[in-house]
Amino acid sequence: MRTIQVIFSTIMMAAVMVMTVQTIKLSRKHQEVKIDLADINHIRYGLLNVDEWAGKIAMITSKKIEEFEVTPENRVQLQYSIEQVLYAIVNEVEELMEERTSGGFSGIKKWVAGFALDIEQLRDSVPAFANIVIDELNEPENRNELKQFILSKLDAFMANTYNKDKMELFENLIVKYGCDSKILCQEMLAEQIDEMQNAINFRVILMLILVLLIFLLNLLVRGQLNTLQAPILILTTFSLLLCGIITPMIQLEARIDLIIFQLLGEEVSFSDQIIFFQSKSITKMVQLLMDEGSIQMIFVAVLIFSFSVLFPSLKLISSYIYYMDFRGLRENKVIRFFVLKSGKWSMADVMVVAMFMAYIGFNGVISSQLTNIGEKAQQFQVFTTNGTELLGGFYLFLCFSLAGLILSEAFTRRSRGMNSNKNISA
Repeated sequence: MRTIQVIFSTIMMAAVMVMTVQTIKLSRKHQEVKIDLADINHIRYGLLNVDEWAGKIAMITSKKIEEFEVTPENRVQLQYSIEQVLYAIVNEVEELMEERTSGGFSGIKKWVAGFALDIEQLRDSVPAFANIVIDELNEPENRNELKQFILSKLDAFMANTYNKDKMELFENLIVKYGCDSKILCQEMLAEQIDEMQNAINFRVILMLILVLLIFLLNLLVRGQLNTLQAPILILTTFSLLLCGIITPMIQLEARIDLIIFQLLGEEVSFSDQIIFFQSKSITKMVQLLMDEGSIQMIFVAVLIFSFSVLFPSLKLISSYIYYMDFRGLRENKVIRFFVLKSGKWSMADVMVVAMFMAYIGFNGVISSQLTNIGEKAQQFQVFTTNGTELLGGFYLFLCFSLAGLILSEAFTRRSRGMNSNKNISA
């Protein structure tokens, strides 16, 4: 019976270790792609980007010119506008003639100018000229030439309007994934993220089921664990720890799903505008804090690493040594401290609670701010999303904390039971 337990436990432990490696690799790639997609969708490359606005304005202008037609409804207003322009030109010509015919021989100059150009007759002809302009403007060829002229001026204007934000990151990401456009890149990366997330979720769930079976198979049976069962439980628990600290624990995301407003009578929209995105694991957080370089951040990094990685690992190893009485170290002060007295110093469970509280806190803050954006943007339709969520790393670390406590308690009780039996026999 004990041999069958060891065989099945070894097979399941090997499966857990293989899936641990696979999950870590997938999680790293998944995190990289999600960060890249968040950068591509960042608001600075969308709603706050001049190039995006230039393209949308050019499309609206082109559409308006293409749709332009002289109808009975707009002819009166159009004629009035053209007449005002022509009257202004005539007035400027009159002022120029007054200026040029002043001074000596002004009477002769005015007679010659009046003979050459009758200002009053020109002013009386403005309505007729306006009608001619409208008729010519309604011709398809002239309308197309006007369209090309306006668009060329718009292109020239946009060429002198540049985005001060650096676009190197965005351009490098487009090249990295070989996309022809931003939209294609968004679709491709979103599909990859969904596929990898499904693969990660499947492995995490299967790992937890296998770990549960290993513990049930070995700890529900009374009696001393042999020299193979104890290492299997230790390695299985360490697999949870390794996967829990390397894979991302929490994701913080604030996003505008869709913003819609009217510009020149046309609907303008921006979608998937990322305001803020972060996804970190314990090891990545420790690395970032160490790279920051200040004494305070290094101190925090050491605390996180000590109480979430080093301390629980030493406790597990010490529990195994104490249980197996490896080289007679059961009475060693350090081993006894970690096994019998370190419970009140263990921070693994506190670390999990802290991550959970951080999730709740960030979730509330981000939801509140996004709600304010939607309420204050009264002239816009704004749909926001709070993408804050706990990831697989959190649940793996949580299960490691529980497994470590159960395993440590089981080792301690069984070793005490063995000592009692020895004393009774003696």
